[in-house]
Amino acid sequence: MISRRMLLAALLGTLACFAYGQEAAQAANTTAVDSTAAKVDPAPVVTPAPVPEAKAVDVTTVQEISFAPAAQVANHDDIDPTGNCLPEVKKYCADVTVGEGHIADCVSDLITEAEVSDAETDAEPVEVSDACREEVFQYKIGRNSNINKNIPLAKACKVDAEKHCNITWFFGYKSGQIISCLREIKEQLAPACGKQIFKLQIDAATDFRSDPQLYESCKDDAETLCQGIKFGGGRVQACLRDKRMQLSWACEEQLFRQELEDSDDIRLSVRLYTRCIREKRKFCAEVEPGSAKVKDCLETHRKDEGFGSDCREQVDLMVEQRVRDFRLDSRLRTTCESDIYNMCAFFGDVDTLDTEDTSVIRCLQDYMNEITSAPCRSLVRKYKELASEDIRFDVPLAEACYEDRQRLCATVPPVSEELDVGQGSARVIRCLTNGRDKLSALCRATLFDEEVRFSENIDFQYPMKVACMKELDLYCKDVPHGEARAIRCLQDHQEETDFSKDCKKQVEQYELEATSDYRLNFRLSKACQEEIQSLCGSTCAAEGGSTCGGTVLRCLTEKKDEIKSETCTKEVLYFEKMEVSNFNNDVLLAAACRGDVEKFCASVQSAGEGRVHECLRSHRTELSDTCRREELLLEEHEADTVELRPGLLRICRAERRAFCGTVDPGEARVFRCLAEKLSDPDFGDACRKEIVDKLQRRQANWKLDPILRKSCRAAVAELCTAEDAANSEEGLVYKCLANHYFDVDQVCQKELGRAVHMAFYVWQQGAVLTADCDADVKKLCLDERPNMASTPGAVGTCLAGKLEESTKSGVSLLADKCHALVDVAEPPNMKVAFDASLTVALLQSQLVAVEQSTGLTMLTRDTQGNAQALTLTGWTALLGIASMVVLVLFGANYGYRQYRGVPDQAGYTLVVKGKGGR
Repeated sequence: MISRRMLLAALLGTLACFAYGQEAAQAANTTAVDSTAAKVDPAPVVTPAPVPEAKAVDVTTVQEISFAPAAQVANHDDIDPTGNCLPEVKKYCADVTVGEGHIADCVSDLITEAEVSDAETDAEPVEVSDACREEVFQYKIGRNSNINKNIPLAKACKVDAEKHCNITWFFGYKSGQIISCLREIKEQLAPACGKQIFKLQIDAATDFRSDPQLYESCKDDAETLCQGIKFGGGRVQACLRDKRMQLSWACEEQLFRQELEDSDDIRLSVRLYTRCIREKRKFCAEVEPGSAKVKDCLETHRKDEGFGSDCREQVDLMVEQRVRDFRLDSRLRTTCESDIYNMCAFFGDVDTLDTEDTSVIRCLQDYMNEITSAPCRSLVRKYKELASEDIRFDVPLAEACYEDRQRLCATVPPVSEELDVGQGSARVIRCLTNGRDKLSALCRATLFDEEVRFSENIDFQYPMKVACMKELDLYCKDVPHGEARAIRCLQDHQEETDFSKDCKKQVEQYELEATSDYRLNFRLSKACQEEIQSLCGSTCAAEGGSTCGGTVLRCLTEKKDEIKSETCTKEVLYFEKMEVSNFNNDVLLAAACRGDVEKFCASVQSAGEGRVHECLRSHRTELSDTCRREELLLEEHEADTVELRPGLLRICRAERRAFCGTVDPGEARVFRCLAEKLSDPDFGDACRKEIVDKLQRRQANWKLDPILRKSCRAAVAELCTAEDAANSEEGLVYKCLANHYFDVDQVCQKELGRAVHMAFYVWQQGAVLTADCDADVKKLCLDERPNMASTPGAVGTCLAGKLEESTKSGVSLLADKCHALVDVAEPPNMKVAFDASLTVALLQSQLVAVEQSTGLTMLTRDTQGNAQALTLTGWTALLGIASMVVLVLFGANYGYRQYRGVPDQAGYTLVVKGKGGR
């Protein structure tokens, strides 16, 4: 099959057929040592010493390939052994027979050894003069212009040339045309021909002048951009690649064509080969060349100890070339062929496209999780990891931020020589991130897009991954890396004692970025996509790479009761945990409180576990207005669940496990459970103090009681608007609701009574809500029992008793304000509780009587004889059912009497309270 490039060359041949004929005639009358044989005008970089005229030069005419011009060759197709290479020939090639390039090959091997010895400081130096080098180069330049000048090539490839490349009969002949044709179809050639073509490729990779097409297209660029660069060793090609953006279109095309042809074998990447020969022997000794296997091996080991910096630099350059065009990686090109066509709509001829294509690798990365082939997906993941590690391997970012990098990060290397994880890898990307506000619009937008792409996997968070290798193995060994699961695992364990400082620092850095914009929080942005659109769609319209600054995250936390997705609710809760643990993770609060933190909390060693928040709240009255408002808002969220109270969780870990282990978090259930167990003798003093402090704190602001906040929201909006708007810390809303107790609905009454009851339960002198009762407490309770205040609930019981005495006697023992407050906090109806316990006791007594009369066992008892369970079998089951019927009838009768208001028997007084404010 004839490629597009060959057809283009053929078309040009038709248009200039006469010129080609002249060129062919000229080529037939030149010798191999004549530097003009291939119409090559070498750049005047190195001036070779004059080649001494050989004695009795043997010139013969060769036309092994009939459709190529006949060629005159000297020395049986070899360099002059008595010319500029005479010293090298005598010393190293004395036993080599002249002819068919044997002497030239021997000296070429010496030149390669010299290049390697230059790279290896401890290697034995091999001296080859510049004049000798140039004579060999010129010999090969002339040889590559006409296949008949290369006798071994012409013999080995005669059949293949006639089969695949005989097009000169129609289009005419062009210098190097047949060799170029064979090179393009090297996979189809006979082994002997392929071996000779490979030798020519090495020659062309060593000196760009040996590739007629490349030289013709790039000679002007090389003379302009690479003046002073020594020929050989692939130096000119390396220079041209470094200045790719300045190349002419034709030169760039031919340079890429050679890179593509040479991509499979490290020996054709001359600079890489000579710089990495030591590393190849050390790390890849058993790897056979070809199919880019050695290159892949070196890339895998490039960060290993003992890998030289010169070799690493060349491997990085190779990777940089690969990420610019997928075709330079033969494994990716073949492994992902179907995915490239199917997913990236790529319909070009992979082997003959003229210019580099950066879009395919980008496309594969974007749809990585949808790639069906596991080997292909693995390779694509590797490229995405490389992009996150080094800006040079992220082509869109590198190009978009080229000027920004020069302006802001010129002194920052892509990686440190020591490969220091904390400060080395991803250095430039971190530098750009830290200077986000100073970036150009294009760079800022591209950088943000990359940050979003990298947020899904710890493999794309290179500094964190390397810093946390021990922690990943210790805590997250079986956790998949995708969907940010391994990152979440590290977040969950960052307070463990075995967690290293370096890893914790990287996790905190990740959290700081994830809280700056919801899109950088992969798990939340994915779980809450619909809620963000429906609830917070107009909250942030950031464009051009600008972040939302936490506004969308704030919106989600404020509207979390409206979120329907359980997964989204969990992710919002986790974000809140991040906020309360580290003040930096609440972007809006951190901005409002930066000055307060520096003023009051500079000595706090760690921002984790809510320590900075605790410090700020200890200076509540001294905080700036903006900071105080932000802290109060965060306290409201914390009150909803114990999971958002890192300090309380830390102090009350044992008590929660012992007393409330089966209580689900949310709606302050765990906190209420702990509060109810305060008087238990096994309750720790530290936890008791923490719970009491939280209960005291609730008295200052009604919003810190989530159940009350939910139940009385409408009442506050109607009756206590001014008190709520004051945002005071003096319990104004509580007092307002108490004054309008009979004006609010029963649900609000119930929760208000509970809240006031708990305030008396943990009574302290001067407390915000119960201060009106301090005088009565001292006079009526503490004077008789001074230690009463140290027992939770004792003061409240004392006041409730005084209220009952006042009701019976008709003379109030309490001050008016205190009387009203205690009245609100009166305990639940004890008569109802008594009746309920009575029905249970009645059932038990009936079953005991049945046992005594029948001798059957119907109750299961513990070791102390207390009934624990009911056992009914046979006819006893019928008796049990009858007893249940009696119980149900009794309950129905009781309910009917309560509903109709039928008075109970004497001994119980019904007290009806009047309406109105207090």
